[in-house]
Amino acid sequence: MKKVLILITLIMTCALAFSLTLSFSVNPSGWSKDSGANDTAPFLEAGVPAMNYLPVRVLIPFGERVENIQVILSEPEIQRKQQVLDFVRKVQIISQPQPDTTVPKPEIWNKDALFPAEDYKFLGTQMFCGFQIAMIDIYPWKYNPVQKTIFVSKNVTLQIETSWDDELAEHSANFYAPAKDYPELTRLVLNPETINSYQNAISYRTHQPQSRLIDLSVPKKMIIITNSTSASYFQNYIDWQNTRNISTGIYLITDIYNSYVGADNAEKIRNFISDAYQTWSSTSTPLEYVILGGDDEIIPDRGCFCQVGDTVDLRIPTDIYYSNLDGNWNADGDQIWGESDDIVDLIPEVHLGRFPAETANEFGNMTRKIQYYVNNDTYSNNLAIMFGENLNNNPLTWGGDYKDDVATHIPDDYILSTMYQRDGTFSSIGVWNALNDGANVMNHMGHSNETSLLGQGTGSVEQLQNTEYGFLYTQGCYPAAFDQRTSGDGESIGEHLVTTSGGLFSFIGNTRYGWYMPGSINGPSQFYDRQFFIGLYEANQPNLGKALTYSRLQNVNAAMDNDVMRWCYYEMVLFGDPTIEVKLPDPALPFLTLEGYTISDADGDGDGSFNPGEILRIYPVIKNSPEAGTAYNISVTLENLPQGIILLDGPQVIPQLLPGESCDSSFYFRIQLPQDITYGTYYLKILLDSSHPITGLSTGIRKFNLSFEITMVDGNFPWDCQIHTKSAPIVYDLNNDGTLDILYLNTLGQAHYINNNGEEFGGFTASPQQDIMRSSAMADLTGDGSPEIVYSSRTGKINAVTLDGTTVFSYDTGKQLIFTPVIATLDHSGMDKVIAHSLNGYVYAVNSDGSLCSGFPVNLGSSIVTEIAAADINQDGLMEIIIGCQNGTLHILNASGEELPEFPINIGEIINGSPTVLDNGNLVFGTNNRMLLISSSGEILVNKPIVAAMASGPVVANISGDRELEIVFVTINGMLYAVDQNGNDINGFPVNVNDNFNAPPLIVNLDEDIQPEILLTSYQNSLYIYNNNGTILSGYPFITSFNGCTPGTICDLDNNDMLKLVSGYSTGIVVMNLRSPETPIKPWITYRGALNRQGSFACTGYVANSDPYTTPPVNRLEQNYPNPFHQNTTISYETKKEGKVNLSIFNLRGQLVRTLQDEYIPSGKHSIVWDGKDSMGRTVADGIYLCRLKTPETILTRRMLLFK
Repeated sequence: MKKVLILITLIMTCALAFSLTLSFSVNPSGWSKDSGANDTAPFLEAGVPAMNYLPVRVLIPFGERVENIQVILSEPEIQRKQQVLDFVRKVQIISQPQPDTTVPKPEIWNKDALFPAEDYKFLGTQMFCGFQIAMIDIYPWKYNPVQKTIFVSKNVTLQIETSWDDELAEHSANFYAPAKDYPELTRLVLNPETINSYQNAISYRTHQPQSRLIDLSVPKKMIIITNSTSASYFQNYIDWQNTRNISTGIYLITDIYNSYVGADNAEKIRNFISDAYQTWSSTSTPLEYVILGGDDEIIPDRGCFCQVGDTVDLRIPTDIYYSNLDGNWNADGDQIWGESDDIVDLIPEVHLGRFPAETANEFGNMTRKIQYYVNNDTYSNNLAIMFGENLNNNPLTWGGDYKDDVATHIPDDYILSTMYQRDGTFSSIGVWNALNDGANVMNHMGHSNETSLLGQGTGSVEQLQNTEYGFLYTQGCYPAAFDQRTSGDGESIGEHLVTTSGGLFSFIGNTRYGWYMPGSINGPSQFYDRQFFIGLYEANQPNLGKALTYSRLQNVNAAMDNDVMRWCYYEMVLFGDPTIEVKLPDPALPFLTLEGYTISDADGDGDGSFNPGEILRIYPVIKNSPEAGTAYNISVTLENLPQGIILLDGPQVIPQLLPGESCDSSFYFRIQLPQDITYGTYYLKILLDSSHPITGLSTGIRKFNLSFEITMVDGNFPWDCQIHTKSAPIVYDLNNDGTLDILYLNTLGQAHYINNNGEEFGGFTASPQQDIMRSSAMADLTGDGSPEIVYSSRTGKINAVTLDGTTVFSYDTGKQLIFTPVIATLDHSGMDKVIAHSLNGYVYAVNSDGSLCSGFPVNLGSSIVTEIAAADINQDGLMEIIIGCQNGTLHILNASGEELPEFPINIGEIINGSPTVLDNGNLVFGTNNRMLLISSSGEILVNKPIVAAMASGPVVANISGDRELEIVFVTINGMLYAVDQNGNDINGFPVNVNDNFNAPPLIVNLDEDIQPEILLTSYQNSLYIYNNNGTILSGYPFITSFNGCTPGTICDLDNNDMLKLVSGYSTGIVVMNLRSPETPIKPWITYRGALNRQGSFACTGYVANSDPYTTPPVNRLEQNYPNPFHQNTTISYETKKEGKVNLSIFNLRGQLVRTLQDEYIPSGKHSIVWDGKDSMGRTVADGIYLCRLKTPETILTRRMLLFK
């Protein structure tokens, strides 16, 4: 729009009157949203053509009352033919998206006539600081929908007739402040030169203070209104504002209520503000800002009426009631405020904000954050973030599109990031992290309510810990609903964001519904959002209060004429101080980020798995943004270290990082993990700070989360092949290189050989394809000194192969074989046989050449649903086969397939807990709810109730330290039993593990006492370890999620005298570092006791000395002292008998550091000092070291921490 003529003519009639004539031209293309015209506005009425009109404001000369207005448009000219316009969609509530059902209005679209039919609409007048403004909507662009033609009237003449009004002149004079320059008015009206007519307004002033609260001699630029309790919370803040040349006074509501009249307390407060404004308007310090100092329990809200279609709200919290000081707001006296026929003033005289706080802590948080924001120039100055969510799917409407529109008004010098659902970059955790990092400018379009915003709840925002603060403008629904009737004592999420310790220093949002337009960015709330940022950055309205006022002024015509625009006009509130200027980007500021990090256990065992006691190196990748200034004196610090973790390196400094530069890759911190740290994920923070190149002050601390997992899982595992297995992995030196390897056999008969580094190096594939449902077995069948692998299959095959996969034999039973084969010596030939059993009750014994043994197969006449066992039951030097059947019969067969005397026996219940043989020939097995112990002659010795079926079957070991083996098993539902051979529970058992199991326990000594521990692996391979008294070992359980556990093996996999657990899961192998030294006390360490899967104590080979029930002579290794130590430490130990002793120091990789003793010594107590040096006399690095005492009977290990 170009104004070409302003003509003011004085016409003398019977009274003085003015005739004001304005002529201007319009942009012919202004009808389109793409025209770039900033002074137009779109029609919002649903179903009409989507085009623009021209809202104008005309300043009326001082004291003049408008009598008549006429707008004359030039003759319409064709602007564009064959233009198909869309129609305006019905606006919707942001939080209640519905499929758009808008249709074009037929009375418009079917009519061969121009739309709109009228040329203009006079909306009325509004008062602004004493200035009277006429509001007019002009329609120079028109559309004929039948002809599809746009017409334009290029020239507009506006004529206004007025007459003098003494009362109006007096009112204007009382509000007019000559000390102000009114730049916002200059931009708002067509004729700013008319401001000069108000210069003599002072002579018409009649206002006098209405109470003693207002002191004309001490005017204030800002006032704070609060109660007597909260007044003291503001005193330091007022002092700070006065140092900023914002003279500030504080006034108590009790004084106001006692000094002013009004229909209610809200009207009394507004009357007080109006009195203060008019009183001080004639001074050099007119009132500009107001802070409502408290939530609505302290400063009441004014609820106003609005209606949009069927959506009605009688009490929208409307804080502009306190800033718009003209008009009545309840002219009809019905106590329903803000109705369209009330005399409502829509233009603010003062800029207003609310501190929605109630407690000293909340007020303190708000004032502290605001002062920090103003007083510090930090990295967050330069950060702006746009948040956008999905608004509708029919039609597809994105909040990101709305924000992209606003972003065009954000200066390019900001580092602008977007988090949009449209782009897949929006998430609740991502938003929380962004808020917690701190950013200056934030803008949001998406769903919300009084307790939820940006995917956050009031609880999550209270957890924000950021120390850099910004402001957020959101179009969402209800986030600022501070009124008690809506948010209650819980308060709205907008309130939480400003009153919590972290969060924001200011918040701008809606007290009720936000509104958008489906398929378009011309949503009602968008107009205010857009103009707010235009005000901040393009219209020289840099503080929050002025920018919010600017936003309203640019939309005031629409608010007067359109119900939804009026709704939005009422509901916007500022939680914060309206005087605060938004900081512009500082090009000198750096922006440091943690691009990533790596953690190494190079100072530990180096396997990439972080274990208790290790030293870890943390290598942060610190980068300065290429869009930022150079970073100087970067301080890097670790904090929030979990309890017991020691930081070995203090704060470190990087001298400089240029824009786009990253720190050196060798930069790292070291932390020491305690030996007793529990397994799990641990979190700590890295803090980055730098010095401002000019001021030398901090540029703001950025905090980033680091995490690492203390795990038992070996760093070289898991190994996965993506094909299922039901088989326990076999641990054996498969390639004869002196180190153990792992055999993984999947259900298809594919064998994978994996070394202790998790690398596959060989294997074989069965042909034809198999269907293997249980574990394989291993033994030297052929007597050639090399073991064979034996497995059975549902295909009916019993297969034996060499380690390279060469077939030794393949016997076809013609039956379904779904259990583990057993390898045992049955006859006097001395050669092992392979025993397998079918699901339908057949037992097979096969020679090493693949021929069937005489007397086999044996048909037992019942299904078999357990593993079988083999042991010398009748003490004849040969092994028998033990089988439990589904029909409750227990069979013992000899080498000829014949039953032993007294067998079979029937116990009357399904046998589903695999039989296990004790050292005395007794047999233990399980049913659905019983454990039974049977003598070798078939006598039932124990019939013990249990809560559920056993997981696979029992194991046996001497765990109590007496001279008898105990029976240990876990049920499928997680009840761990340890039972003596009389059926009595060992003290402390049973234990409810509260997990699900399908694999039997393992037994091994893992600590420094002389008794073994019980290891359980759940169905998900979580590890539980229990002492022999039923207490869980310190640091356990270790929880994992490797589904489908298969039975494990305990071994020294790396040949470093440290034990590991090798287990299978549904498609691979997981290895766990037990972090315990090799031990001779390991009575049951693999499935069914041994790789031949015989299921007997005898097959385990566990004989510690000539007395299998007595623990070998145990020596003692004391903890070194002092520990940790800085230079020297004393190592004390005791030996029970004379013999050779080796006392050596190892690092966590198992490498020998130094041998302190290697000689024959007498029994008794001994000690030696280690000076922290290796065998070459070099001082070793800080860290964990292992002191190992080795005698012919025992190996004992202690950990030592060297920390200089």
